[in-house]
Amino acid sequence: MDYLYIVIVSILIVSALMIVLLTNTKTSNNIILQGNKLTIFHPLKKEDINLDADLQKWNVQKIQTLWRGKFYSLNLQLKSGKWNRLYSRSFTGKIAPVIEYLENTSPEKKSN
Repeated sequence: MDYLYIVIVSILIVSALMIVLLTNTKTSNNIILQGNKLTIFHPLKKEDINLDADLQKWNVQKIQTLWRGKFYSLNLQLKSGKWNRLYSRSFTGKIAPVIEYLENTSPEKKSN
């Protein structure tokens, strides 16, 4: 009976750690752009950004890694000082509509 309690407690501890890791993840699964509102879905939370009011500057980086190959990162700095990064395997992937919107509406906020 003691082993049953140990197993149950260990499963609860591992589950709590997984929940903490998933809530603090920086990886987004899905993004939706509706007008000037960008919605980023993380595994356990949703983040809404008003690109006209909240965005301070943005840029796009091409990242080459040894193990994962190349991918692109769209970096958004908000007026609160927080950085959001959206990753895509190709430049025409899921971040393409956001980049096109930013190039059309706020090219002056683009940083190098």
